Amino acid sequence: MTKSLGKRTIGLTVLGSLLVLAVVVCFQTLVATAADNQAHLREERLISSGVEDWTRSVERQIAVEANWDDAVRNLGAQFDHDWADANVGQFLSSIAGIEEVYVLDARDKPVYGLGLGGNAPQASYRRLEGTATALVARVRLAEQARPTPVGRPPFKTVISKPIHASALQIVDGLPMIVTATLVQPDFGRVATPRRAPIVITGEALDAAFVAAFSERYLLDGLHVHAEPPSRAANESSVPLWTAEGASAGRIDWSPQYPGRDILAMILPPVLVAFLLLLALAGSMLMRSRQAAEALRMSETRAKHMAFHDHLTGIPNRAMFMERLGHALAVARRSSETLGVVTIDLDRFKQVNDTHGHAAGDELIVAVTDRLLAGSREGDLVARLGGDEFAILCAQATMAGMSDFCSRITRALAEPFDLTYGQVFVGASAGVSLVVGGEYEPIEVMRQADLAMYRAKDEGRGRHAFFELEMDQAFRSRQALEADLRKALADGDLTVLYQPQVDQRDRMFGVEALARWNHPVHGPISPSKFVPLAEECGLIEALGRFTLHRAFMDSLAWPRLTVAVNVSAVQLRGSGLPNLLTELLAETGADPRRIELEITEGILMTDDVQTHQLLARIRAMGFSLALDDFGTGYSSLSYLRRYPVDKIKIDRSFISNLGVDDDAEAVVEAIVRLAKALQLKVMGEGVETAAQRTSLLKAGCGSFQGFLYSRPIEFDMVESLLAGRATERAA
Repeated sequence: MTKSLGKRTIGLTVLGSLLVLAVVVCFQTLVATAADNQAHLREERLISSGVEDWTRSVERQIAVEANWDDAVRNLGAQFDHDWADANVGQFLSSIAGIEEVYVLDARDKPVYGLGLGGNAPQASYRRLEGTATALVARVRLAEQARPTPVGRPPFKTVISKPIHASALQIVDGLPMIVTATLVQPDFGRVATPRRAPIVITGEALDAAFVAAFSERYLLDGLHVHAEPPSRAANESSVPLWTAEGASAGRIDWSPQYPGRDILAMILPPVLVAFLLLLALAGSMLMRSRQAAEALRMSETRAKHMAFHDHLTGIPNRAMFMERLGHALAVARRSSETLGVVTIDLDRFKQVNDTHGHAAGDELIVAVTDRLLAGSREGDLVARLGGDEFAILCAQATMAGMSDFCSRITRALAEPFDLTYGQVFVGASAGVSLVVGGEYEPIEVMRQADLAMYRAKDEGRGRHAFFELEMDQAFRSRQALEADLRKALADGDLTVLYQPQVDQRDRMFGVEALARWNHPVHGPISPSKFVPLAEECGLIEALGRFTLHRAFMDSLAWPRLTVAVNVSAVQLRGSGLPNLLTELLAETGADPRRIELEITEGILMTDDVQTHQLLARIRAMGFSLALDDFGTGYSSLSYLRRYPVDKIKIDRSFISNLGVDDDAEAVVEAIVRLAKALQLKVMGEGVETAAQRTSLLKAGCGSFQGFLYSRPIEFDMVESLLAGRATERAA
């Protein structure tokens, strides 16, 4: 009976083992199939996007030569064949590896060619003409649609965006990337032609392309066919299409089968293990030990990933805080001084925005290498996230940390040679020195961050040590921010109005000025709470409050213009026109009696978005005034490009009238040039009759300042207006 029971048990064990084996094999087969399918889809997407990325790369290489003042000069009406050959044909052929290069004149006729046709561009160009003609038409449409440049651009400002059109075409049995690029000026030293030359290039998807493409995307057995033969059974393909939707061939490659490979590796051990399980009961123990070891290794890898940055491999924030806590505990027992440095790159966002996130990742790795090279043995370098790093230094001194940070910031100020080109970033560093571990890790990091922000405020590319007054200033700022947030929510801010008069002392307008009377600290200067609102994200609420109040109050003064300041932060966003439209609908105000005052700084961006934004606001009926003119960049060339109606001469020039001859000369020059541009001029900050006389002599016809009135409340504006009318009548 015992033997029968044993046989039954063995039979059940064998049957159960067979069932388990069958389930395992089926499951692994399904997983392997799913992995193979995912890998195949990923490779298809990689090739499809890779061809597009390759085309964009070709366009960027061509734009280097096409978007150039010299190219406009030498490829246009005064065509220079030698210059075209050296700077376009030979450059794109030798540097970019492009086989065929042509230049079309303003009539879209080939005047230069480098390729199979040699010195006969007309004959060689016919091979590409079918596709190129359609691309040229697209480029010409984009050329007509581009905005007409206004005035002369600022120094070293690129005025043109590349205009490209690309497509695939079958040429001599191979697909070819054909690109048409408009020749345009870069810095505006030559006039933009109404119909510019066009550079046509052709790059065949030949053996050289296959080798480079395979190397870039790590693909096996890659080859390009213009037409069938049918592909091999173990190959996959991605079709290529022309711009008209016709077939341009296909790309075949040998796909990877990671699931099948893994399955091939896993199944034999599983079968062997199954046979050993039936033969030897002891194999179960061995397998369990192997599983335990694999689990331990997996846990080790997971722990490593949890405490290390995946991009650079150095410790992350979690490990840094853990090590910092341990170091502080040791320092409490030994009275050791620790140094904690936080580092933030100064222009990292520019690299990301200009070259893409891949360039940003490459830069982060390069920065890590320099930090590790510049750190001492025993220092802990960590990436906290984004472009923020931290370094923990033992046995620190102020002099030593100062030298260390200077060395680090100098190293990071050197150029970085990336795959995408050379970039400059620089960094700011903050240092917290902790004696005897007196603080907790979070507090130490907060102190180092405060010091780093001080370094940024002082000009960047430098370091600063934490000081107690930084903490006090930070806490005061936080408290003031909370009070401002509450004041805006509760409606505790007010708007005062300062009159504006003409040369006959007739009051024609007022300027709306936001004021904050703090319940504890008393009146807070706008020069303090307006920048605070910009920094902490309250400027939208503050701007809406001031605009809404000014719009409402303007209804009571049909004879006056109401001027309102608009923050540069509001102008950099895209929502200001919508906000103005909404407020006009709410209040019923007349935009023709509203003047929006902006500062010179916003004009320095000189981008298409800013031009379009100001033009849209002006088209709504608002007038635009340039406030505090002369204190910023003082370039009247901006006034020619932007739709500004008035400039307000800054009070710093007005206050020196009658005292400083240079101030009078500057004021006279501003007035003359502004009038030459048909702009209105106002002097602000007028406090004495002598200043008013000097302004009148210079030709300035409107004034604002304490000579006429301090900022007054809404109820006093009408009475002041009536009083001035009575005085003039008398």
